[in-house]
Amino acid sequence: MTVTSKFGSLLMCGALLAGFWPAHAQAAATGSFQRSISIDEAILLDVSTGSGAISIRAGAPGQVEITGHIKVRGGSFLGLFGSSSDDLQAYVDRFESEPPVILEDGRLKIGHVKDRRFGRNASISYEIVIPLNTEVKSHTGSGSQEISGVSGPVEAGTGSGRLKLTDIGGAVSARSGSGSIIAEGIAGSFEAHSGSGKVRLTQTAPGDVVVTTGSGSSELHGIVGALRVKAGSGRIVVDGQQTGSWNLDTGSGSVRVSLPVDAAFELDAESGSGSIDIEHPLTVEGRISKRHLRGNVRGGGELLAIDTGSGSIRIE
Repeated sequence: MTVTSKFGSLLMCGALLAGFWPAHAQAAATGSFQRSISIDEAILLDVSTGSGAISIRAGAPGQVEITGHIKVRGGSFLGLFGSSSDDLQAYVDRFESEPPVILEDGRLKIGHVKDRRFGRNASISYEIVIPLNTEVKSHTGSGSQEISGVSGPVEAGTGSGRLKLTDIGGAVSARSGSGSIIAEGIAGSFEAHSGSGKVRLTQTAPGDVVVTTGSGSSELHGIVGALRVKAGSGRIVVDGQQTGSWNLDTGSGSVRVSLPVDAAFELDAESGSGSIDIEHPLTVEGRISKRHLRGNVRGGGELLAIDTGSGSIRIE
């Protein structure tokens, strides 16, 4: 075969593949399912999805309502060069008829799919209504989550996506690899870890708080308890009442703390580059420095330790 004929054959093969590939790669199928489950005791809800959003809210006692939205795409889902629409729809139909929902020994498991192919090119988003007195564990590899109105405790995580938790009546643990964590009306302890994204908390009942962020601001309101905040970079804003030590540390960012007008505490504040201002009467210990301030307010009390590598510190 001549060079020209070989080249022509390659072009023809390329054209055939170009025509074949998009039709399969772009194939997709969607579907949904609904399930209602009656329960006569408090349960643990354990929901997981590799890709997809999760919405959980409180509803009527003794009843769980589950809606799942399924989407499957082509590509390498079932074969090397993709799958037909019929293949994908058959897979969706199977999930519609046999959804991943299991209630066993007081634990309601939703979305724990063992088929590895499903996680690569498919997603299930969930809308779940549960009784108020339900403990929640939820995780999505990629997708947002919203949880509201349950008594908790709540444990929520996402690899990538926003977490929003509202009116939770107990302890909360939230983790996001990339995405903000917004928690409002949390009546208990709170722990949050965000690789990249802000953390905002409004606490309505006492409980210790732990927040870590790789990059992102921390805004924490109404804190009553011990507090520890560590940020790679990002400002820290806190208000509340100390019933334990507060330790606030950011590599780069300002820190502002608001305490009651009659607060009594021990202060240890240091800024690598930035001013330190305090509105409370402070009895200074040791040498006075622009970058490091240590002493007692109103005779001392719980420790307020603040450290920023670069940024101002203000205590109101």
